[in-house]
Amino acid sequence: MGIGEDEFFEALANPIRRRIIELLYDRVELSHKELMEELGVSSGLLNFHLRKLDGLIAKTERGTYTLTPEGAAAYRIMREARRRLGEPHDALGGVDTGLALRRALAALIDVAAIFTATGALLDPQLLSLSASALSHLPSLLQGHPWMFHADHAAELGSLVARLVAAYSHVFFALFIILTLMEAYKGQTLGKYVMGIRVVKRSGRRLDLTEAAIRNAGKVFLLPIDLALGLLVLRKGYLRYTDYYVDAVVVRVERG
Repeated sequence: MGIGEDEFFEALANPIRRRIIELLYDRVELSHKELMEELGVSSGLLNFHLRKLDGLIAKTERGTYTLTPEGAAAYRIMREARRRLGEPHDALGGVDTGLALRRALAALIDVAAIFTATGALLDPQLLSLSASALSHLPSLLQGHPWMFHADHAAELGSLVARLVAAYSHVFFALFIILTLMEAYKGQTLGKYVMGIRVVKRSGRRLDLTEAAIRNAGKVFLLPIDLALGLLVLRKGYLRYTDYYVDAVVVRVERG
C-alpha cells in the first residue's frame, strides 16, 4: 500500500512516530511489546501511531514491524535534516571504498575472535598459510578492482582451500556463529565494532536461510564469491552471494 505526500509528512510530524522509524531502522524488526517498552507508551497510544505510519512500516509474517522502502526514505530525510541542523544523526552508506574497508576489518575481527577462542590463532601452520595468502593480495587487485590476474587468483584460491581444509572445524563454527548473528540482527561482533549491518535491500532482516547462503560464500568460497561479484555482476555488490539474497551492508553510526 502506497502513501501520499500529505500522509508522509504528517507521519513525520510527531516525535513518537519519528522515534518508531529510528528504532526500526536501528533494530530492523521489533514486536509490538518491544516498541511499547522502548517508547514507554501504552498499547492504545502505540496502536494510534502505528496506524499513522501505515505505508512507512509493515508487519512481517512473524508479527513484528519493519520499515518499508518508503520508511527507509523517511529515515534518510530525517537523517539529512538533522545533519543540516547540526544535530546528532545516523549515517546510511552505500557500497563505497570506506564501506568496503569496514567490511574487510569486520571480517578480520570475526575471524580473529573465533580463531583466538579456539586457540588456533597461534598455530604456526595457520600463520604460514595466512601470510602466503595475504602476500598475493597486492598483485591480485591491480588497476581496476575487477581485473583479476588468473595466476595469482588460482594460487590464492589454492591457499584458501588448504587453509579451510586444515581448520575445517573452526571455519564451520565461524559459519554457524556468523549465520545466527546476522539472522538475529544483521550484525556480527566485527560488524558491531565497525558500525555496519547487513540487511535486505528492502531494509528487512535476512532470514536464517539467506544468512546461511551469504556466510557460506564468505567462509568457504570467498575467492569465488568475490570473483563472481566483481567480474560478472558489477552492480554495486562486492560478493555474488549478496546479489543472490539481495543483501546490502549499510553503515550504522551514532555521532
